[in-house]
This record gives sequence, C-alpha cells and structure tokens, in this order.
Amino acid sequence: MATSFYEQPKHHPHTPYAVACAALEFLGDQWSALPGPWGTTGHLRSGDRIPFTVGVCGAGDLYIRNDAQGDSVHLPFTSTADLSAIGQAVAEVVGELY
Repeated sequence: MATSFYEQPKHHPHTPYAVACAALEFLGDQWSALPGPWGTTGHLRSGDRIPFTVGVCGAGDLYIRNDAQGDSVHLPFTSTADLSAIGQAVAEVVGELY
C-alpha cells in the first residue's frame, strides 16, 4: 500500500497487442490476435484469414491497417486511455476496413 503521493502506482501504457486482444471482445470468436515482434504491433486475423495490424505511427497515434488491401485508419487515442474503449473503436474501424 502506498504511503505517499509519490508512491502511487503509475498507469502503464497499453501495448498494440493488448489493444488487439481487447478488440477481440467486440469482433467475435472467429477472430484471433497475435503479438508482433518486440511488442511493437498487434495482429488481428479474421475467420477468412484476412490480416490486420494494430500499431503506433511516428506521430504517436494508434493505427489499424488491413494488410491485404493496404488501407489504414489512425485513431487519436493515448496509450493510457480506457482499454475497452480503444478495443471497441478498433473493432468498429476493422469493420469499415474489412
């Protein structure tokens, strides 16, 4: 238990893989998620085996890319935002990119 303000736990940023896993809750059971190398990306795969990449661009925004078509969308979330809300937004964008 923390005894002072300075000992309070810090919010750890969500990894792109954690975001991809959170999106699974909204995408359904035919989707899967895999971590990318060094945890820098997360990968979603649909039941049709269409791959999607979840990552962070150079400007610090979250992006979702349909790897089969090359289309992508950027989302202005911070890495400490509510993980469930990020997952839901990713699932909605994946639906648009599908």
